[in-house]
Amino acid sequence: MKFYSVSVGQFSRPFSDPLLQARITVKADAVAEVHLKKSLLALVIFVLTCSAPGQESRATQPSYDKQELAGYVKSHYMTPKEYALSKFLRYDIVFLGEEHYIKQNLQFVQELIPALYGAGVYNLGIEFGVDDCQPDVDRLITADHYDEDLARKIMFKDFVLWAYTDYMDIYRKAWELNHSLPKGAKKFRVVNLNYRPDWTALQGPRTHDVMLKVWFKGDPDVYMGNKVLHEFAEKHEKALVYAGFHHTFTSYHQPHYDFENKKLVGFTTTRMGNVVYDQIPARVFFILLHAPWTNREGFGHWSAPVGGAIEAVMQETGGKPVGFDVKDSPFGKLRDPNTYYSLGYPDFTLTTLTDGYIYLVPFRKFQSVTVDDKFITAANLQEAIANFWDPELRKQIKTPEDLLRLSRNDAEEVTKFRQLE
Repeated sequence: MKFYSVSVGQFSRPFSDPLLQARITVKADAVAEVHLKKSLLALVIFVLTCSAPGQESRATQPSYDKQELAGYVKSHYMTPKEYALSKFLRYDIVFLGEEHYIKQNLQFVQELIPALYGAGVYNLGIEFGVDDCQPDVDRLITADHYDEDLARKIMFKDFVLWAYTDYMDIYRKAWELNHSLPKGAKKFRVVNLNYRPDWTALQGPRTHDVMLKVWFKGDPDVYMGNKVLHEFAEKHEKALVYAGFHHTFTSYHQPHYDFENKKLVGFTTTRMGNVVYDQIPARVFFILLHAPWTNREGFGHWSAPVGGAIEAVMQETGGKPVGFDVKDSPFGKLRDPNTYYSLGYPDFTLTTLTDGYIYLVPFRKFQSVTVDDKFITAANLQEAIANFWDPELRKQIKTPEDLLRLSRNDAEEVTKFRQLE
């Protein structure tokens, strides 16, 4: 099997989806949202696009047939769990892409773990962990007793602000499953896909040479894609791969867009999902979890996907959680000329972006993940500061609460989504 070489011309974040930055200003969060200094979660990736967002005129949202879509949901209804599992009847690698910090997403993935095992899927690959910790992960989820402190240490190595119990509890649910299995039964695995950048190498300006030292193993998307190929595809193992949804794009190529000058620069072709899809397209399926999309006004500006059609249809059908195909369904024809994701795609539809879709709750019910107050302590504070991504902001961190407060602020971004329709 062919593997991509990891070339360092692109930079990502240690915990979530990276953004494209022309001026190497730290502006973007995991899924293309600008947090500015308040959020403190942004970092550099591709040195290609994006400065301050410019204003973009909004196109007219195409109409859609709500009754046709509602009829499709009713006649093809599957619960999110049933839908996700059904894809493994045909595909080996199912990517599940999320907008970060939404509690319901994590609850769903945790509940899916025993169902995956029952369906003969023994692997969950996650963006939210570094592969250096894999021996600790294997030990944690197969031990006689669950070790919360070890789970914290594993997540801490991924990113010092990723202090969320909901993500750590993925390990707990895997342990609960393995602990319940009969002796000698095959164990379920959680596989960390990412690697830990060396933020201690960043002490001043973010020059190209310095960032090469930070991201010393190259583009993390390519790294994670190769990891999926090696850990699962090459071994003919089925796996659910759960990550921020920019990482999980497969056939879709994300635009590089200069919002200030309103210019399309190019497309990213090496997201994790792209890397895997390019090698084994017939064995890969991508499911997008319901969440807001960045619109054409720029990162940090949100709109309901496909003009609010999905929210409206789900209200029409009673609002039950559901999974459904996008390809070869009426949903696949839905257009959204106002979304950032349509840039460079004059015929953009929902099918352009994803194969399938899972709706859990409406935006107004979104809840934020929970911060673990024990994640940063006096014992690990200095290591956390040394591995914080901004050398200037490091100087302002004096106590564990300083970092925990940043984690809470980022999680609270989810409250903005509740206003969308």
